[in-house]
Amino acid sequence: MAKAKLSDQKKIYVIDTNVFIADPDCLNMFDDNMIVVPDTVIEELDDNKKAPGDKGYNTRQALRKFDQLRQRGNLIEGVQTENGGIIRIEADYSHISLPDGWKDKPDNRILRVAKGLTEEADCPVILVSKDTNVRIKSDIVGVKAEDYMHEMIDEDHLVYNGRSAILLDPDLFIQFTKGTPVEVEQAQFPEGKPKEALLENEFVCIYNSATGGTMLGKIRNGKIRKLEYDAVKPFGVSPRNSGQRFAVEALLAPAEEIPLVILKGAAGTAKTFLTLACALQQCAEEDCYRKVTITRPNVEFDKEIGALPGDEESKVGPLLRGCMDNLELLVDAKSVKNRGGNEEDLRSKVDYLFSHGYISAEALSFLRGRSLTRQILYVDEAQNTSPSQMKGILTRVGEGTKLVISGDLSQIDNPRLDKHNNGLAYALKLMAGDPLCCVVGFTESETTRSPLAAKVAALIQ
Repeated sequence: MAKAKLSDQKKIYVIDTNVFIADPDCLNMFDDNMIVVPDTVIEELDDNKKAPGDKGYNTRQALRKFDQLRQRGNLIEGVQTENGGIIRIEADYSHISLPDGWKDKPDNRILRVAKGLTEEADCPVILVSKDTNVRIKSDIVGVKAEDYMHEMIDEDHLVYNGRSAILLDPDLFIQFTKGTPVEVEQAQFPEGKPKEALLENEFVCIYNSATGGTMLGKIRNGKIRKLEYDAVKPFGVSPRNSGQRFAVEALLAPAEEIPLVILKGAAGTAKTFLTLACALQQCAEEDCYRKVTITRPNVEFDKEIGALPGDEESKVGPLLRGCMDNLELLVDAKSVKNRGGNEEDLRSKVDYLFSHGYISAEALSFLRGRSLTRQILYVDEAQNTSPSQMKGILTRVGEGTKLVISGDLSQIDNPRLDKHNNGLAYALKLMAGDPLCCVVGFTESETTRSPLAAKVAALIQ
């Protein structure tokens, strides 16, 4: 079989190693074009196959896919993909010259292949890389380069806050205050927002068109309804603003009704505090769930927790310090002595919740392959998860489990992610407006930080 001709395809995509590490399914994302993988990429994947966490897992997945393709044909000559394109491994172009001073390293060897193809092919050649430096160097050698866009989330999905403002005439407003649902078509929209733009489970601030009085409600089954849990103070906590009242409503809804809650907003909006308060109310007080499982992506990214001393809780504990601080605030306000807890200090109360199985802390990577039933799974700092990690999280939710993910899209610590390609953004795009999901986006005015923290945050924006 002759090597696939460069002119056989509409475009030629040269794929960098980091694309496979970000998305091991990327080979199916280039339609019926030609995919060229420099042999250096295979070598780099081999070097990363034992890496801890998501990086190693995705690398191994990508290598398995190459092995499956190899069994179907000769990868050097070219194998047809599911989309009708061609994929092949390229080991040539060592003769292509690069600028003096550039070292012989994997990035430059990949650039050499892309440059050689660009000079020979009579169709567009595009180097796809998630490495900014590689894309900059591509410009230097005259190679067109792009970021991997498949997992990029449009801004339209990111700005959705899960709430709208509407007007009701006085008679309808009075009916609503008495608990009568209102048809969406009967509402007026002061911002010119079309009625059909209201999504299922969206929250609404309702204004009396005559007096200016206000009520809060939500869209459920196509109607505007009163909040069901507005009078509840979960674990003794009183919501301070509309955003917090919306969050409590979403968090207290049973898993059978709303199994997924997405909380997004800046630090200080009480996302974690409210989640833990509602979770403890439903687990420790009402026995609605077996337990609360707390997890958080490792901001040091893929560093093995096995190097840390102690059991899993001890290893994960440093990553969940923010959650622990909130738990101490909660148990300080509400004693657990009626369940045998020790009140000598805050730590003993928090330890009681863990030792009696109300709460457990687990590493994010340990969730892979499991199915979690009848519990609350809380993923804190979800903006630091990758889309592939979020896919794994969403598919781990078993019968009777409620998943809560929270984060701030402007506070991403993972060097491989940005505002448009992280797990929180992916979940927003995938699930916002779905009857099984409720989104609560907090506004800047709803932060409850100290005056100093709020002032500094405003100055550094």
